[in-house]
Amino acid sequence: MKLEITSSQNTIRFAGDLDIYGAGTALHALCEHLAARPALELDLGAVTACDAAGLQLLLAAWRSAYATGKPFAVAVTAPVVEQCAQKLGLGPNLWPPKAA
Repeated sequence: MKLEITSSQNTIRFAGDLDIYGAGTALHALCEHLAARPALELDLGAVTACDAAGLQLLLAAWRSAYATGKPFAVAVTAPVVEQCAQKLGLGPNLWPPKAA
């Protein structure tokens, strides 16, 4: 399955495989979003596969948002993303909590 990326307001929604094959496309979308928007919120609820490259991309986005002082949150996470994080030893509380 291919990676589909849509954005609205401050949210980027990923659907499909967030893996090494879609990392370049995802990186481009994340960079554009961070440059144009005041915050970054990820919707990972429709991700069907995730590997270390996909997770590395998400962590880099978090770091970039933090470095530029922009809020970062993960609104929805698919079980496959959490499982990938667990396999890599990153723990269940990988993402910062969403602001209330």
